[in-house]
Amino acid sequence: RQFSVLQTTMKAIIALSLLLAGATSVSGFSLSMSSALIVQNKGGGHGELGFQLARNLSSNSKITSITILQDSACNAAKEPFASYATDIPNVKIVKADLADESMTASDMQSLLGQSYDYVWDNASKKASCGAGKAVIDCVKEWNSKLLTYVSSAGIYKPKDEFPMPETTPVKDTAGQVEYEKYAVEKGLPFVSFRPQY
Repeated sequence: RQFSVLQTTMKAIIALSLLLAGATSVSGFSLSMSSALIVQNKGGGHGELGFQLARNLSSNSKITSITILQDSACNAAKEPFASYATDIPNVKIVKADLADESMTASDMQSLLGQSYDYVWDNASKKASCGAGKAVIDCVKEWNSKLLTYVSSAGIYKPKDEFPMPETTPVKDTAGQVEYEKYAVEKGLPFVSFRPQY
């Protein structure tokens, strides 16, 4: 059941991302010969989301390449990372210390060696320095079609209202808010999801 819910969620995220990027149809995921980058954290719910996203994108013939920029702090013996080789064998995996606050866009580009049309950042927690800033700066440099950010519902100020509307005030000091603001300031085609686990 949990696996099925994740698959459905990932398909919805992909479809919504594409519509926001200007696609007129998502029935066949109109990604016309595109490359995709998934910036992947070290585990937890976000780790599973990135893995399922890679699996879904792998089944689309219009995606020419998929790369996961994987936080090297992940435990490769644990799921979903242990299933990379068998379940997503055609996905390129590049490992890096995503907690390194000195990482720049130039460093990231050297690691990856190419540009990407679509970028899903499933790892960054801020944009003042390090990988989060580097992802945004690379997306700008690459002229990517869309940056999708998997943020967190934890950025909202607590309220007793349920379901919580998207207009609920956010914590200005949250790193994810900083990330979203920086992406918008850069003028990127950008969408942010704020899941709650």
